[in-house]
Amino acid sequence: MSAPASAWLRPLLVLLGGAVFCGLLMLVRQEIVALPVALLTLLMVYWTSPLRRGDHTSLAAARERASAVRSDAARPTVVLWAPGNPASARLHTAIRGPREDVIWVNVYRDRMAMDLLVEQGGAEALPLALHGDAVHAAVTPGELLELLAQD
Repeated sequence: MSAPASAWLRPLLVLLGGAVFCGLLMLVRQEIVALPVALLTLLMVYWTSPLRRGDHTSLAAARERASAVRSDAARPTVVLWAPGNPASARLHTAIRGPREDVIWVNVYRDRMAMDLLVEQGGAEALPLALHGDAVHAAVTPGELLELLAQD
């Protein structure tokens, strides 16, 4: 499964803007400044593109793992995310590091996850948190931390 063409719009615009800015820097003979700007542009193109893989577990495995937890233990929350989605990037940045209470599912790599996302409203619902039987669309870092603290 691959990312939709619309997922490439932001990285393309970042690349275009960075190229124009580097071109302007070169015109005013600021080659030393243009090099770090070009490198930063390439990093941002990668970060905002579907090429960035990030954490991923299949939706089926994530649901199985979440339901296998004993009742007295905290149930993990399954988070559907997409590379290049700004809200997903914010959530990934806020909830970093390996955690047992969060399971990440990349919707571009899992057909079942993409189908569930479409049922819940599409890209506007990202990131989508599945906590127990509840589904939380467009969850913010604060909301996710509240969900995790409920158990």
